[in-house]
Amino acid sequence: MQLDNLALVGGEPVCQIDSPHYVWPRVTPAMKNAVLEQMDDSLSLYNRSGVIATFEDVFANYHGKKHALLNNSGTNSIHAAAIALGLRPGDEVIVPVYTFFATASPLMFLGVKPIFCDCGLDGNLDPYKLESLITTKTKAVMVTHMWGIPCQMDRIKSICDASGLSLVEDCSHAHGAEFDGKKVGTFGSIGIWSLQGQKIVTGGEGGVLVTDDSDLFSRALLTGHYNKRCKDEISRTHELADFSVTGFGLKHRSHPLAVAIALEQFQHLDEWIAQKTKYAALFDNVIQEFPFLKAPLYDAHRQKPAWYAYVFHFHQELANDVSIDQFEKALKAEGLRELDRPGSTCPLHAFPLFLQPERAFPGLYEKDAMKGRNNESFAVAELYYQSALKLPVWAFADEREIVEQYVSGIRKVSQWVMQDPEVFREDMKTAVGG
Repeated sequence: MQLDNLALVGGEPVCQIDSPHYVWPRVTPAMKNAVLEQMDDSLSLYNRSGVIATFEDVFANYHGKKHALLNNSGTNSIHAAAIALGLRPGDEVIVPVYTFFATASPLMFLGVKPIFCDCGLDGNLDPYKLESLITTKTKAVMVTHMWGIPCQMDRIKSICDASGLSLVEDCSHAHGAEFDGKKVGTFGSIGIWSLQGQKIVTGGEGGVLVTDDSDLFSRALLTGHYNKRCKDEISRTHELADFSVTGFGLKHRSHPLAVAIALEQFQHLDEWIAQKTKYAALFDNVIQEFPFLKAPLYDAHRQKPAWYAYVFHFHQELANDVSIDQFEKALKAEGLRELDRPGSTCPLHAFPLFLQPERAFPGLYEKDAMKGRNNESFAVAELYYQSALKLPVWAFADEREIVEQYVSGIRKVSQWVMQDPEVFREDMKTAVGG
């Protein structure tokens, strides 16, 4: 086969589109109208009315849940969930070691000890390593559906139920994803989503939680929605009803303009997932042509990913001594500038926040509170992180051309890896003046 010259060594790049390759969210006339209409209505809502009530009702109904509660971020939604569950200093919560740090960081404000669990080859918490971490201090398990691929919720939920543990789902990457035909976020006590700028459903910033438990809902409400909402929505017979005016002292209220954007976005979620699934299949097809590349791992019969991102893996031992750095450089030379190697989403156990929390929260943690905990290697998570390459997953039918160019770029560079890997080493010699 005649190989086209790599752009890395002077060939023509596959992708030469000058305009941005990936823009999210797409600002449409409908989105602008939603904001303008909300500006004419109200810029601040103190109770459950207007766009706040509409979004919470639509979101709760979509997930078949009794309650939905908007907050100003997914992070604060996790914080509210932790308070609602009654977690206290010294309690342990098992969390995935491979996730964005905001899954676990709100726990630190309560003096809770996050106990990290390694991931499986899919990047999600490994349920087969979960049971060994449970102690008498364990109160809950948190999972993240990483990059939009659902966790193995049947086994995880079974373990939590058998052990009497609360189950919390961080669905920030997984709006609309399903496991065994059931929406993620509906398996545990509380499900949580981020509405931050790059999320599939976004308001720029924001977060939302769902639950069927009215007591948990009331406590989450008290955490960040004092006065009118609490007085209107918390039963007079609830043991904490007398806190309604002040709540627990925090304000997590969402902004109506952000919610108006998110509500308009939410109406397109299912159609976006359908289109993303088609584009992910194109990436799957090209990735599976080359033994040194591994596509995202999931069971299409049981798991319906949301495709927040497409994370595939580079296995150097099968790549003819071409490194992941060389492979990444060659892909970017072909114009695939949206290719990324996730940095801040990484194994969490070495962050000072989790290793030495007493430095940040001296009133909640004693010195060396985490000594002897979370000190294993987390080998699967480290391998997953070190070998990961990430692409966006486009959501619109009119973006097929750019997706196909990215597919062509991956195929072009990968063919060189398999048939003439020396060209990558020659490029390195040139770069250092060899």
